[in-house]
Amino acid sequence: MRVVGAAVAAVLLLLTGAGEASAQPRILLSQEELPPAAVPTQAGDSVRVRYSTIRTATAIGESTGSIFLPRGDPPDGGWPVVSYAHGTVGVADQCAPSVAGFNYVELPAIEQWLAAGYAVAATDYAGIGTPGVNAYLDGRAAAANAVDIVLAAHDIYGAVLSDRWIVTGLSQGGHATYFAAREATTRAPALDYRGAVAVAAPTHLEQLFPAAGPAIPALPTTGIVNYALLTLAGIDDQRPEVDIRHYLSPKGIELMELAKVTCSRELGRYLLGHPTSVGDLFAEPLWNEQFRALFREMQQVPVDGFDRPLRVVHSLSDMSVPIPLTWAQLAEMEQHGVNVEYQQLAGEDHRESLTASMSESLAFAARVLSPM
Repeated sequence: MRVVGAAVAAVLLLLTGAGEASAQPRILLSQEELPPAAVPTQAGDSVRVRYSTIRTATAIGESTGSIFLPRGDPPDGGWPVVSYAHGTVGVADQCAPSVAGFNYVELPAIEQWLAAGYAVAATDYAGIGTPGVNAYLDGRAAAANAVDIVLAAHDIYGAVLSDRWIVTGLSQGGHATYFAAREATTRAPALDYRGAVAVAAPTHLEQLFPAAGPAIPALPTTGIVNYALLTLAGIDDQRPEVDIRHYLSPKGIELMELAKVTCSRELGRYLLGHPTSVGDLFAEPLWNEQFRALFREMQQVPVDGFDRPLRVVHSLSDMSVPIPLTWAQLAEMEQHGVNVEYQQLAGEDHRESLTASMSESLAFAARVLSPM
């Protein structure tokens, strides 16, 4: 089935008034072919989309993304949908997975979702391939991006998609998944949201990032400077009223500008050749109420309000996102009675957690997405 055929079928569905998809708002702005390198081998039909969403928790914006259908004919009731929120790739436009394709870490997971019979709707996040700079780790914005692309998928492929869907993601995408899991039912009420899988997701960052400043000691956590620069780049573009540049050193401003135009792998290579600590980025500390409030708004992962099952995955060997952060998150969710399933890995690093947990995540999806 090609894109045009699916679009015609969706129009017929709207004209006849059949199915839940007919009641959904149309947020699709445009569609085009994906670059061949960005199409997984397990995909049947595929398309690159641009759709309306939000840029920050309060600002309207646009995002691009990829939609993949499995090979073959859809099952009765249509293919269930997996909204996939990608991990850190950078915030420059050329880093968007719908342009560059998914990396070696995440592509195998996309392939497995497709092979198992799930359509995949994968946001690039607003600001990566669209105007502005991505509001990196701004949870509510990323959540909206991940939910809204499922609506865009139904705008195109509604005739062959089930209303049942889940959301999942790695690292940055795991952070987005927590937020999307809380907002999915209310943001897309015409669909049937069933659950979420957050893999190696950072939590409690709002307690850590405000401590940044020139006196912060060098930390052994892999990639911390990369993450800090992407966060600063998003704040500089999306929230100019806080004047983040006032708190940065000349080196911090220089590297922040580099982060805006460089993908994470290249930025990481640059930082290896030019050793930099978080303290080197700052001229003044961020420890004031303005920034504590800002990071709570952006990054504080919800611990209640989840109305569907939630699966969490983390590894003891994760050196990018230390596992005690997830232990604290689990404890707080347990206190609030959240229905959470936890898989703790041992020898896998941050990236390897995704592939290592896929069999259990597929089993989780099969349970929660089964027709009722």
